[in-house]
Amino acid sequence: MSSIAAPPAPAGERRFLAPDRGRSWDEARVTAIAPESTSGTTLRLALPEVPELQAGQYYLLRLATPSPPGVVEQAYSVSSSPHPPSAEIEITVREVTGGRISPLLAHHVRVGDLLHVRGPFGFLTWSEEDGGPLLLLGAGSGVAPLMSIVRYAAARGATTPMTVFCSSRDRSTVLFRQPLEKLDRAEPWLSVVHTFTRDSDDSYPRYHRRIDAVMIAEVTAASFGSARADVTYLVAGPPDMVAAVRRALSELGVPDARMASEDHA
Repeated sequence: MSSIAAPPAPAGERRFLAPDRGRSWDEARVTAIAPESTSGTTLRLALPEVPELQAGQYYLLRLATPSPPGVVEQAYSVSSSPHPPSAEIEITVREVTGGRISPLLAHHVRVGDLLHVRGPFGFLTWSEEDGGPLLLLGAGSGVAPLMSIVRYAAARGATTPMTVFCSSRDRSTVLFRQPLEKLDRAEPWLSVVHTFTRDSDDSYPRYHRRIDAVMIAEVTAASFGSARADVTYLVAGPPDMVAAVRRALSELGVPDARMASEDHA
């Protein structure tokens, strides 16, 4: 995250807060906003205290929406590393056309605004004790928790073999394209593979279709060797993508114990 994409908020920093009569939500201040792609935006949030966060987890956001008026809750994955511990986290939002909350976060939230948050939650996590090798499969904003895991591994000086397999519509919608390229060049334990579903002429990705069993088998073999039976598969993205990838893994004989998923992206 290298640039701020929105000016500080004027008076009205509490404009997205709805009444919290149960006192179950924390107030987080937006400290920076930066684009990640044509449809993705990262918000840095300052929390009231340092969270007990694991790489790959997510937070719930609760916003008061002006049109139509109401209150909306949505889960967003943390894309920053939990190491070193910090009271600031980064969440990454993929704008959904017609959505009630993602357009607000992408275009109307400003630095200085307060947002209601609750968390962290989620079981799509990784630490050094979990070992590897890992094949991380993501689509849309599902790449965000995988980015958190990769950044955590780099920050900890881990050497666990990992491959990030990203599915995007085209080059303009690839989340974290430049940070992933930089990490791929710097870390010998990491490799990054892309597939595009809407641009068959671009030579940047290795594949040009949705992730399927053939692709998973090829990437697994190229990354870790075809005889490896100890690969763990972490999957994050829209529910239909997660379900399709889990079916493909089952077709390949991957046991449930070797796959984990999050489908809120």
